[in-house]
Amino acid sequence: MYIILPKTRSIESFFKATDKNGNPVNQTLLVISIFISWIFAKSVTNAANLGAEYGIVGGIAYATYWLCIPIAGFAIYRLRIKFKASGLIEFLNSNYGKTATISFSVTILIILFNEVWSNTTVVGGYYGENGSFSFILAAIIFTITTLLYSLKGGLRGSIVTDIFQTLVFITGLVWVLFLYYLNTI
Repeated sequence: MYIILPKTRSIESFFKATDKNGNPVNQTLLVISIFISWIFAKSVTNAANLGAEYGIVGGIAYATYWLCIPIAGFAIYRLRIKFKASGLIEFLNSNYGKTATISFSVTILIILFNEVWSNTTVVGGYYGENGSFSFILAAIIFTITTLLYSLKGGLRGSIVTDIFQTLVFITGLVWVLFLYYLNTI
């Protein structure tokens, strides 16, 4: 992914995913990026682990958590249509003040930190027991790799490589379903 990752050339490309002409990212590409990021995140591991531990109920219970993506999308859509908000921060600031904006931002910062840490521990767990040398080394290498990846491509690069990952995912899914079909006949 790092090799095909386009290098960001502007602040807008890094933070807002604009192309070299300043155009915003296509909404379809953004939806694909959100989908594949969620599928390849630790959520799949958590759903599989809960499925293994509690059967189909555990897997379904965690998988329903994925409904937060369309629910959040609907909420943001309503904010943009009903309140003409350009974003959550702007909406909170204009309707509830700076304290609400700061509280929301701190909450998001904590969630992002937890997300980074939990993904790092998932990767570390593939290489050793929690706290072992191999666990810590894998977590450090993963963190540095992720940081370099983010610094090279920013948000635009991430979305572009997510499209490639989606193609890999779809190809793999079709292949697995094809093999399953062959084994059932």
